[in-house]
Amino acid sequence: MLTYLLSFLFIVMIVLAMRVFLHHGITLPPIGSSNIDDRDAQRIDIELRAITGMREQIPSGWNTADHHTR
Repeated sequence: MLTYLLSFLFIVMIVLAMRVFLHHGITLPPIGSSNIDDRDAQRIDIELRAITGMREQIPSGWNTADHHTR
């Protein structure tokens, strides 16, 4: 009997939550990118390009580990 009561209460809670959700026009955030996400992605892309550009300028025979131990 307790199982039926708890199941009924659970269903009632779901129905009430759906009514509130629909009645008040609550919306979920849009799926996809936003302006902030796009700006962050551009900033990260610029930083990565700068890092790879710096790495390309380092001579191939120069070892950074050896440089720090001298």
